Amino acid sequence: MLLMLFCCCAVCVAKKPKSVYLLGVSYSFSDSIVYFTEIQKMDSIVFNAEHKFLPNRQHYSYELTDYMAFKENMPGRPSAVFYAKKLSALQKKEAKLKKKLFKKNKAVMYLGNKFSFTRP
Repeated sequence: MLLMLFCCCAVCVAKKPKSVYLLGVSYSFSDSIVYFTEIQKMDSIVFNAEHKFLPNRQHYSYELTDYMAFKENMPGRPSAVFYAKKLSALQKKEAKLKKKLFKKNKAVMYLGNKFSFTRP
């Protein structure tokens, strides 16, 4: 009986895949241009109950760093990836970032549809 109860609880606690929106930013300390990806929707992401972080988040930033180094011929540009479960939340974060960059006299360029994130 106890084993059956445990199995039922384990099934109820299992996390369901969710959609997440990603935004990538590639910058350089010696360049006045900061590159942004378009906001992209990633489906079927399962979050860990303990950590609330995006799973494999380093993969996404490495993917953007490699793209900038090999496809755009701009090596040595660190990248950051921002995520949110709601599109509006990520759009607000993007607006805040752009506002900070404009105060520092940085130009913002979008990569457009040339780059897209892939799931690891």
